[in-house]
Amino acid sequence: MPPADEYTIPSGVQAILHIYGVHRDPEHYPNPEVFDPERFLPENSAKRHSFAYLPFSAGPRNCIGQKFAMYEEKTILASIVNRYKMTSMETMENVKISADIILRPANGVIIKLERR
Repeated sequence: MPPADEYTIPSGVQAILHIYGVHRDPEHYPNPEVFDPERFLPENSAKRHSFAYLPFSAGPRNCIGQKFAMYEEKTILASIVNRYKMTSMETMENVKISADIILRPANGVIIKLERR
């Protein structure tokens, strides 16, 4: 396969990056369907290409609210995880995916919360 700088995209062509596929590329993420938060630790992310994980896009047109969104998300999740034990009531095989502006479960995911 030629290096990326040898590709020419003709004028007028629409190019779409399949982020779902990028985030599940076994070259960057061994066992991509397995939940493994440790893959995002600094020592495990250091050798991975910086565009192998794109939750908010990347480059000069990156989402301007990325930092705020990440802080807000972490605060809310930490509060929930601190107070509740969460258990999914569905398996990944049964979750239908909807590709809209963002990727999400088509019918949500049923979870069980138990107060700690």
